[in-house]
Amino acid sequence: MCLFFFALTAAAFAQQQNDEIAPGVISGTSSFASPYSNGLWGEYFPRVSVQHRTEGAGYNYSFTDFRTWVPLYESYDAHALTFVDAAFLLANDRNVGMNAVVGQRFYSDDFGRTFGGYVGYDNRDTGLQTVGQVVTGFESLGRIDFRANGYFPTDTSPVSTGMTFSDPTYVGYNIQLTQLSQYQVAMKGFDAEVGGALPKLGDYVRAYFGVYNFQGQGSPQAWGWKTRFESHVTDRMRLYLTVSDDQVFDTNVVFGAAFFFPGSSARRVPRYDSFVNKMDEPIIRNEAVVVNNHSATSTVNATNIVSGVAQRVIHVDPNAVVMGDGTVENPYNALQLAQAGSQPNDIIFVHPRADNTATNLTQDFVLQDNQRLLASTTQHMFTATQGTFDLPGYEAGNRPTLDSSGDAITLANNNEVSGFRFSDTGGDSIVGNGITGFNINNNQFDGFGSFGEAAIYIQNAGGTGIIRDNVVSNIASLGDTGFFVELGDTSNLLITGNTLTRQLSAGGDNGIEVSVLSGVDATVDITNNKLTNFLAAAGTGIRLESFGNLTSNISHNEIYQGLTVSMADYGIRVRLMDGTAALTIDDNTIGTIATAQALNYGIRVEDATSSGSYVRITNNTLDDFLTGSVFLTGIGYQTTTLGTHDLVLSGNYVNHSGVDIVDEGIVATNNGGGLLNINAFDNVVTADTISQNYIFAANGAGNVNLRMVNNTAADRVRIATSLSGDLRFEVFGGQMVPSPLTAADVTGQNTITGAVQIVNGGFGSTTAVAPNSLPIPD
Repeated sequence: MCLFFFALTAAAFAQQQNDEIAPGVISGTSSFASPYSNGLWGEYFPRVSVQHRTEGAGYNYSFTDFRTWVPLYESYDAHALTFVDAAFLLANDRNVGMNAVVGQRFYSDDFGRTFGGYVGYDNRDTGLQTVGQVVTGFESLGRIDFRANGYFPTDTSPVSTGMTFSDPTYVGYNIQLTQLSQYQVAMKGFDAEVGGALPKLGDYVRAYFGVYNFQGQGSPQAWGWKTRFESHVTDRMRLYLTVSDDQVFDTNVVFGAAFFFPGSSARRVPRYDSFVNKMDEPIIRNEAVVVNNHSATSTVNATNIVSGVAQRVIHVDPNAVVMGDGTVENPYNALQLAQAGSQPNDIIFVHPRADNTATNLTQDFVLQDNQRLLASTTQHMFTATQGTFDLPGYEAGNRPTLDSSGDAITLANNNEVSGFRFSDTGGDSIVGNGITGFNINNNQFDGFGSFGEAAIYIQNAGGTGIIRDNVVSNIASLGDTGFFVELGDTSNLLITGNTLTRQLSAGGDNGIEVSVLSGVDATVDITNNKLTNFLAAAGTGIRLESFGNLTSNISHNEIYQGLTVSMADYGIRVRLMDGTAALTIDDNTIGTIATAQALNYGIRVEDATSSGSYVRITNNTLDDFLTGSVFLTGIGYQTTTLGTHDLVLSGNYVNHSGVDIVDEGIVATNNGGGLLNINAFDNVVTADTISQNYIFAANGAGNVNLRMVNNTAADRVRIATSLSGDLRFEVFGGQMVPSPLTAADVTGQNTITGAVQIVNGGFGSTTAVAPNSLPIPD
């Protein structure tokens, strides 16, 4: 269709090139001197135009329209004209629209004016919806012009464009949110203007003044005024400037430029267009459908994501004089009242005593499913169906102190306990059995000469468990394990950011202990924790035992042992007793900080998985920090079962400041009947050891594949077999292979100060093989 209009226009333009252009003619029309039409189209010719306008009232983006104006019918005397005005609109945000208008104009000799009217349809894609409107208008054009337009959207229903919630506030048992609802609505209305050419300037500059009104459902009415200036720079170009103001769209300044084809040359002197030439004037109106983006504010209660009803908060203030009812306005004054007055899915919000005691907070507390026990002096978040927000009511100060003669807190499913100080509880501080999901964070566990058990003791758990950012301090106590978690169902456990310190402690077993039961699929991450034992009879810093299918990451932990009297201590001990395992032990620092320390293993992995394993022990530091204290083995790995086991030892640093008091630096042995693939590279052992810096051995009927490259040893290295196992060693020096392994093969690709011992016992053998020929893990 557009090509058709362009073709017609081009033909008409070509026909009139030799015509004399009458003064004031825009599109090539002649004056009405002759009552007869001439040319292919008579007096009025088709034209195309391109117009660009900046953003204004009711549309947020500037747009360009590509327009075609075509006369359909003109009377014999050219006093009446029927035409079509159609356009394609392209906004700067790449959304599109269209106009289609049929208009009628006639010239009155009696009044010396051109009268007209039109009806049409507009369409616009706002990016959020597609809106349409029926348009109509009336005009009376002469030296003074008058125009009025009406706009009638086909759908005036508001369309929701978004909703936000903010400003959570306690009211009664609930959390009230401010709801901001955003809508977009197409607006019906009208505009009208009057004006014309300025004296002495002619149609160089026209000026108009008008009023308008737009209204939409749920939106305030936009009553406003506008003033518009129009300059006929040439008969091919017009410039527009419009200033408007109303209480909805505020003040808008709109610039526009339009180019018409065909058209005449530039005007050389000011003049007025003839009344007749008003017949093919562009229609002046809003080409874009007016829409308003507005909002409404209300208050709603935050909705619990599990129950689907308003989130309840039970308030406890142990300083209150009266018992209260648990609302924010009248809180309970004792924790036991909250237990009786709460429901599943509630938040129980507890303030501290002003005197920092546990008065009114000494009762054993049993949580219900999905409850959160939160202290007011720790910042918390909460998630509702409306989003995630800061929980209101935070106050700086000391943690509320909880104490009881038994287990202080008993967990149900999916509980959170956060922000409390547990002081010398008679039993375990936090316990749970057979539960699914827990989150224990930002608590302080203190034991002073108590006979208490664990800070956290959870059995047979499943789901997602989190223990983070807690502080455990036992002084002169008989406390047991800091954290103990047993996983009895599919689980994802994270223990991170905790600090455990035990001093002058005569009892206890492990700092952090996790056990995975048989058949359980579990992911266990133990990261960024700091454990310190000083003058303690502590056992292992971190202990992990699995009979299931384990994926685990033990990384970035700091473990320091000092003046402990136990002879079977471990920094990190992992026992893989069955199932499968994918284990990473990375970037941990394990050290002794006093001279009486006897550390059995810095890191020890006992691998008895029945279905294979992949173990990475990388970038760990084991150091006595110049104290001269004793540890037997820096890093030890041992497998005792059938199947294939992959082991990576890389970037580890084992240091001791004494001489001949450390047993081994790094040890990896296959004591079973399976296959052990070892990739050992970039490790450093600096100690003079009683035994060896490195030991790699096939001690049973199983075999070992070994790649040992770029390791540093300050003392001896032992590579051995016994019974019927074979050890194959990749060599990278161009040796003839396979061949019996020699010490030179080992020293040629590692830096070794001491002797290299190659030992073959029983029916076993040690063999040099080609590089990259073995299934060595990355």
